[in-house]
Amino acid sequence: MEVDKVVALPRLSRVAVCGGTHGNELSGVYLVRELLKAKEKVMEKEEEESVSVLMVLSNPRAMQQCRRYIDTDLNRCFTHATLSGPMSDMAPYEIMRSRELNAMLGPKGSPEAVDLVCDLHNTTANMGLCLIAYSDCDWICLHIFRHLQASHHRSYIHMEKKLILCLRVRFT
Repeated sequence: MEVDKVVALPRLSRVAVCGGTHGNELSGVYLVRELLKAKEKVMEKEEEESVSVLMVLSNPRAMQQCRRYIDTDLNRCFTHATLSGPMSDMAPYEIMRSRELNAMLGPKGSPEAVDLVCDLHNTTANMGLCLIAYSDCDWICLHIFRHLQASHHRSYIHMEKKLILCLRVRFT
């Protein structure tokens, strides 16, 4: 494989790891809680972080009830219209929470936004490890896919109409 030129990619400075977007998917909740514990230990040692990692429990009310959501699916609340439209006191909980998360992690699409959001989910389907990216030209996700393909023998990248990359790794 020939390399035409070396490309310098921007350095990651802020990453968000989110769990509990769907309150009944507990793997992400567990990981975020473990990362918070580990971060406390790092802070005790006063080690300097090269990348700022923000751990977020995305939908605490749904997590408390171990339900997918309270009023509406939080994953569907991050559209431009929902995030920037008028808000009433009677808005569903997840719409209010999406605005809180957007303020914390974004605003979406702005230079101040985190560089990468890892929104962790789980399913009862036999999917193995599955990563979904919402762009086919996102350099961060492409590097993650490349690394996982190199380290797992049975992996496949699937392109869908909406430019969703899905890497499926089956462990045998």
